[in-house]
Amino acid sequence: MGQDISPPPLSLYIHIPFCLSKCGYCSFFSLPFSKQSLAQYCSYLHKEKALYRQQLSSPLHSLYFGGGSPALLASEQINGICSGLVFENNAEITIEINPIQLNAQFLSALKTTPVNRLSLGMQSMNAAELKWLDRRHTAAQMQDRIKLCREFGYDNISLDLIYGLPGSNVDTLRYNLDALLALQPEHVSCYLLSLDEDSTRYPEADTLPDEDNQFAQYELIRSTLKAHGFHHYEISNFALKDKTSHHNLAYWNSNNYLALGASAAGWMAPIRYQNAANLAEYYRCVEAGELYPNQSICTKQRMIEDYLMMGLRRIDGIDVKDFKQRFGRDIDTLYAERIRHLVGLGMLKRDKDTLSLTEAALFVSNSVIAELIL
Repeated sequence: MGQDISPPPLSLYIHIPFCLSKCGYCSFFSLPFSKQSLAQYCSYLHKEKALYRQQLSSPLHSLYFGGGSPALLASEQINGICSGLVFENNAEITIEINPIQLNAQFLSALKTTPVNRLSLGMQSMNAAELKWLDRRHTAAQMQDRIKLCREFGYDNISLDLIYGLPGSNVDTLRYNLDALLALQPEHVSCYLLSLDEDSTRYPEADTLPDEDNQFAQYELIRSTLKAHGFHHYEISNFALKDKTSHHNLAYWNSNNYLALGASAAGWMAPIRYQNAANLAEYYRCVEAGELYPNQSICTKQRMIEDYLMMGLRRIDGIDVKDFKQRFGRDIDTLYAERIRHLVGLGMLKRDKDTLSLTEAALFVSNSVIAELIL
């Protein structure tokens, strides 16, 4: 009998670019919110979804509503977007939420949708930091919002934490971590603040902590969360047992994911594509029926490099057998000298079945991975 080979898992990202207000540190594509603009946008999401009906006939492993502020969607709009989609059993369906938008009415409506995972933009529990970040919620409100989510039965909540803010250090971070742990999330994403030129806070970039301070904060995050039962499974992500993000793992495992909405970027091997970060152009492309706009067809070498770049972000690293199965090449043959060099420097670890970053390399992962593949 022939071996039954299951199709690779498929994920879907949907970008909602509208915001009530733009945070000063944010450089993502976003637009001022109005009900009329959002309604028009959703009509184009439906048209774009129809363009990919063949691809979307496969069951979805995960669906992620990101933004922007996707919690601006009404429950009817979420259900409309999900209509016709097929999901795997136990598929993960996440929506990002600005805590200020959380209330009983919102959660009651959300319970009528397939969403089963909440990602809350907590960012900090420090009043001064929240003000600097242009976040409109307070620490006390955050506590109330989490309690409300639990009352509505949500048992898979992820919190975002930003570290490395101006004036921060291990002591201010320890306060944030203690407050975060008191909220008892299932998942935590921790991001080092970086200010792009497109952000309004960019002129303050020289006030950010130095690299030694940033490293000390990262190490405190790792040790504190691990001591409280969190599994450190990706450079910036921590989860309790069985609560890793299926959607994020799709990225790091180089699995296929479609992306709908303005500025959304997708990967359908060997095609990498991105929708226009401009509503008029996005609408034009959808009306014209363009599949995979602004696409690039990746060579095998580019796919290998992307696989390594994403896979080495996982703490357990690259499965060398999976690498050979995907690309028909042996990783030790392709990168023998560089692997040997980086292992010697204590930056890479080569076990029987895996290639991974060492703990010493996690904070400087970008430069280590670049040295391997460039």
